[in-house]
Amino acid sequence: MKQKILHGPRGDIYYWIQGEGNISIVFTHGATMDHQMFQSQVEFFSKSYTVIVWDVPAHGKSKPYKNFSLQNSADDLIGILKQENITKAHLVGQSMGGYISQIVALNHPNQVSSLVAVDSSPIQPSYYSRLDNWLLSITPALLMLYPYNYLIKTIAKGIAIKTQAEKYALETLKKLTKKEIAYIMKEVYKGLQEYKEDFLLSVPTLIIYGELDQAGKVQQYSQQWSKNEKIELRIITNASHNSNMDNPEEFNRVLNEFLEKTI
Repeated sequence: MKQKILHGPRGDIYYWIQGEGNISIVFTHGATMDHQMFQSQVEFFSKSYTVIVWDVPAHGKSKPYKNFSLQNSADDLIGILKQENITKAHLVGQSMGGYISQIVALNHPNQVSSLVAVDSSPIQPSYYSRLDNWLLSITPALLMLYPYNYLIKTIAKGIAIKTQAEKYALETLKKLTKKEIAYIMKEVYKGLQEYKEDFLLSVPTLIIYGELDQAGKVQQYSQQWSKNEKIELRIITNASHNSNMDNPEEFNRVLNEFLEKTI
């Protein structure tokens, strides 16, 4: 992969490109992970597409960074597309990456060919109860109460079931301090609560989650999202929250079918 940098006012954003297809796919990772979680997708899709992966602000090599937020991350993603002269791209976002991709699709629909939300949930406020919002708001503080090693091991085991995927998650988490993990989670949850009105996305959309995903209420939110807005939903077998890593073969097949149908 070819490494590139987007120099922005809040910090440098690192991203990587592979493939020379006429159609572009941008993969956006989840909170506390980095671009390497999509290695299997890069290898598979770069044969036919131009694939972009990146380290979201405050993650991986994209730090230090001032004022991390979902909105600023979405703006930086648009900045990457602009720098690469890509007028339109398919967006695939895992967990937090799904939120960022939704924001881009909402604010810049003409630049989005399709959206795939992976082990994520909608950002529309009506899906979240008062209790949900309260639990989201206190989670960062609760994370600070756990011993560091216990915390990162628990997170890693909670988002992956495949040994290699769990190992990746743990090694990536080790690159962040407990304070950084709590900060990221705080800003993600704050970003969700900034949306006060519901909306309908105007781009072709697919929802994917792992059948063993126990992270929060991802499955419940995804099922309701699919039902309410009549969005296609696919479930990856033998996979948890990082479903693209737990079962990359099935994930790649499902995603490829959607992309080919959309194109």
